[in-house]
Amino acid sequence: MDINAFVNMAKSFPLTKTYIVGAGKYGRIFGMYFDKHNIAWDGYVDKNSKRNPINGKRVISYREAGKEEAYYIISSYIYRDEMMRELKNSGVPKERLVTYETKDTIYECYEDTVHWKTYTEKLKTYRALYKGKRCFVIGNGPSLAVRDLEKLKDEITFACNSIYALYEHTAWRPTFHCAWDEPFCKKMMSEKEDVEWMTSNCEAFFTNIMSEGFEYRDCKDITNLYYVKDVRGSDGKISLPLFSDDCSRQVYSSGTVAYMMLQLAVYMGFKEIYLLGMDCSYSIERHSDGSVTRNDVRDHNPFIQIKDEGNMEDLEKAGIFAEIDRMMDGYKAAKQYADLRGIKIYNATRGGKLEIFERVDLEKLM
Repeated sequence: MDINAFVNMAKSFPLTKTYIVGAGKYGRIFGMYFDKHNIAWDGYVDKNSKRNPINGKRVISYREAGKEEAYYIISSYIYRDEMMRELKNSGVPKERLVTYETKDTIYECYEDTVHWKTYTEKLKTYRALYKGKRCFVIGNGPSLAVRDLEKLKDEITFACNSIYALYEHTAWRPTFHCAWDEPFCKKMMSEKEDVEWMTSNCEAFFTNIMSEGFEYRDCKDITNLYYVKDVRGSDGKISLPLFSDDCSRQVYSSGTVAYMMLQLAVYMGFKEIYLLGMDCSYSIERHSDGSVTRNDVRDHNPFIQIKDEGNMEDLEKAGIFAEIDRMMDGYKAAKQYADLRGIKIYNATRGGKLEIFERVDLEKLM
């Protein structure tokens, strides 16, 4: 369903009341869009019904929703089934539930209200800028050591999320910092002073157009903040994630920020890409069949683990775990894409489970 069909359907509801289910990021985007186009709606349905009104709209519980004669627009395509189940259990008939199938719908609403495409175009300045050079893509796994980073002071490096936890232990700083994980973005990109500090510690900082950092897109004093659109897509043949040919248009997700960094590295023209700190071992792993495995391991470098403790707790409470099979599929897709174009990706991580790429010794690269 495209956005026009979605909107026409919303306008044609025979009942007088309409609620948006989910008062989070996507729900608020729908709210902005409806307000702009004068589509009447009455409020939000959310598990946290004790929230204060949002933009003048009331927030009701799922239980209260069962008592309303209204239509309910599901704001999340990821948690759609869970939201629909909650509403049905509250007594809302199935025919009053409105859903959308792909993230494109929410992106179209978002483009209409904030014109995000103007900001992703800025990324074109980096296309093929480092053609033929080498770079290091750094994960936050437990094998990552500060001494490794010291060796990379003169190298072009990508790092991610809570890598800043190591800054007090080294003079090294990443060339490019990528922030993707939702808990991290909420924690470190909600306040302008935090964004200013992080962007001052790298040449360029990349984040999702849906992240909290998008609020600072027009700040004159933050000029090295770049935005990308992410989508979840596969090749339809062997179900591997797609790999972006043009990061200024979109990047594809595979359950790890490392996949975004690899797409950016290829987009920038790097011919040799070395992975470091990509252990691919997690304390809680969700598999493609839905099963969950718990392992007695650390998720991150010890300093980063301490910084991320609250984030990890939030993820576990929300039932969001490392999607290990999806991650591995992403690495397979990256290797496939790179091999076809003569790009070499090597794994310089000490130990870990990632065996998709040829292993190399970091010491011999220096």
